[in-house]
Amino acid sequence: MTVSGWLFDAYPLNGKMVFWIKDEGGRSFRLEDNWTPSIYVGSESKVDLNILATNLAVQHHIKGYDFVSRYERIGDREQTRVLELGLADSSKRLPLANTIEDIDVHDKFRLYNVDILPQQNYFYEHDIFPLAQCKVDVQKEGRLGWQITDDVRFTNYRLPDFKVVNLDVSLKQEGRLPSFTDKIDTITIKTDNETIEIQERSEEDVLQELMREVGKIDPDFIFTNDGDEFVFPYLIERAENNGMQLMLNREPIPIPKPPSGGKTYFSYGRVHYRASSVMLFGRMHLDTSNSLIHDSRSLHGLYELARVCRVPLHAISRSTIGRALTSMQFYLAHKRKLLVPYRPANLEKLKTFKELVVADRGGLIIEPRVGVHERVAEFDFVSLYPNIISKLNIGADTINCGCCPNSKKIVPELGYHVCEKRRGLVPESLEIPIKNRREYKQLRKLATDDKSWAIVDSRRDILRVIGHVSFGYQGHAHSHFGILDGHIAICAWARFIANKARKAAEASTYEVLHLIIDSLFTKKSQATYQQYMKLKEEIEQATEFEINYEGEFKWIAFLPSKNNPMVGVPNRYFGCYEDGTIKDRGIETRRHDTPYYFSKFQREILGIMAQGNNIKEVKTLMPKVRETFQKYRQKLKEGRVQLVDLIFTEMLSKDSNTYIVNSAERSATCQLEDEGKSMRAGQVLQYIINDYYRKNSRKRTVPVELINEKTTYDARRYIELLARTCNSVTEPFGLTIND
Repeated sequence: MTVSGWLFDAYPLNGKMVFWIKDEGGRSFRLEDNWTPSIYVGSESKVDLNILATNLAVQHHIKGYDFVSRYERIGDREQTRVLELGLADSSKRLPLANTIEDIDVHDKFRLYNVDILPQQNYFYEHDIFPLAQCKVDVQKEGRLGWQITDDVRFTNYRLPDFKVVNLDVSLKQEGRLPSFTDKIDTITIKTDNETIEIQERSEEDVLQELMREVGKIDPDFIFTNDGDEFVFPYLIERAENNGMQLMLNREPIPIPKPPSGGKTYFSYGRVHYRASSVMLFGRMHLDTSNSLIHDSRSLHGLYELARVCRVPLHAISRSTIGRALTSMQFYLAHKRKLLVPYRPANLEKLKTFKELVVADRGGLIIEPRVGVHERVAEFDFVSLYPNIISKLNIGADTINCGCCPNSKKIVPELGYHVCEKRRGLVPESLEIPIKNRREYKQLRKLATDDKSWAIVDSRRDILRVIGHVSFGYQGHAHSHFGILDGHIAICAWARFIANKARKAAEASTYEVLHLIIDSLFTKKSQATYQQYMKLKEEIEQATEFEINYEGEFKWIAFLPSKNNPMVGVPNRYFGCYEDGTIKDRGIETRRHDTPYYFSKFQREILGIMAQGNNIKEVKTLMPKVRETFQKYRQKLKEGRVQLVDLIFTEMLSKDSNTYIVNSAERSATCQLEDEGKSMRAGQVLQYIINDYYRKNSRKRTVPVELINEKTTYDARRYIELLARTCNSVTEPFGLTIND
């Protein structure tokens, strides 16, 4: 039998790999492959490896073993003999690894390929990827033969029409917060064409009707809001309470109950929280509050990410971009016969204090000249950090390699040499995202309708994020093939390149007002577009890296530090391009915690200010800005603003029970704790301010979960914050609101 279509889903089940293929006509086919992954063990002694392979505790988890040649370390030039253990069950990777570690009391063994998802391992081994267009032959002995007519390098690929539904549940809520003990009131299923409301006499009938409707619609994607932490766990609980199993998978098995509690982790200076995910088998469950994407319009970005990184759709939707990068590196490692170390240790080479002073720095920043400036041009390097990695071959296997001690490729300031004989694994892994993003940029120019623009933008934007993260991940503790010296080398090159750009601008008599990492703000009296294009060419010749001319600002304001008005803040500015487009960084419109009412107000007054072509004209518009402020102020004062527009959204930096200061956040979390809900670090807290100046009260704010028809907001406090929001952008033009 041969099945043609697109690879939609893959997962291990009962010792086999299960695949769902979506064909041209929208039908879904289930296929099985009698395959399980292997893990590898290295040791200095082959005798010890033989003893390990025949150990009864190990034999319990495997169906066979062999000795094979592989590279153990990324810098190795020769392969070594290692023990390959073929798993009897894909789910036993970690139990087998734990068994070996328990046996290994003298640290004789080195484990590899343990923490790779079985699906990903299968993708690497068979050179396939999610949503690949393919033909699959069902062969003898339960094996599958794959013929791929697609490539992750393709940017004009075609996909089938997927069925998407949104699932929502209403409860017969008995307490102030929803609970698993509350009975179901209504279940709503929304498709592109209709809304189905399920409301029966009994919960059992509601659940039966839900399963019938899902089976009839046969959706590929089920979107929920808080589906991982509440909706699906709640439905599973209600089904069990009624003596039923919740059957919403394409696979004829019930949805398993997810582990209770989620995971708090620290990444790039922020605390994050991720709930335990609910996976569907044969369908995709996307929780908009716990996924990389927040609505169905972003699906094409998810498709691109899954394809390029070779990670199943469900797994990549709940992953960090770091995990996507890791998968690209794992794929190349498999092709190179390089093993993936279990629990990697990203160690830094010891440095003297003098070496640290030189090395331990980030990108180049020239503080902005505080104030408002006219006719300022902005230039941005194109994907500077990923291009440094790729073009200059920066990676753990290339920095200070053993094969090229006399290399002519030297890292500026640091003196590190870079390999000239082989392509680094990390640089090679970035080639496809960089190439695809460049092609999507061209396709964007050729797109002729909103749908095409949205698809291209979604794919291009997710690849841009990969580029941003690739730099930081070089030095990340969980990077299997990263190296801190590589991270340091990228920063050194970035400083060197940015400084060359500055010198090129100054050599052409441009004044550099601000430089931040890869963005350059310059000014020259009476400069023309042709002169800017000439400067672009000069910078590219000097640096050998592509740079974009973003445009000329009619005016731009670089904002001062709150602590020192003479010192500029690198990432706080706003300005208006010649075409009237506003660019802003670090102000309220860019902050995720800003209530919608304030963001809307600031966008409106910036729109007014954009009508001015110079500083003088903007100042003449300040009376109109003041009128707009008074309009928004009056609505607040009269209580005519909807509560939903006044919600603050904050990510907790620590567990709710550890807050001590009587802050607005503490007030909201205390009330949730009183109702039995504690919050973990990294979770999102939403609240409105209802009585801010009751400083000794635990009810200065109200969490959104406890808002009711009697809830009101503190107009005085919101008016003060509205004035602050206004002053952020008007003070540079001489208008300060005191309210």
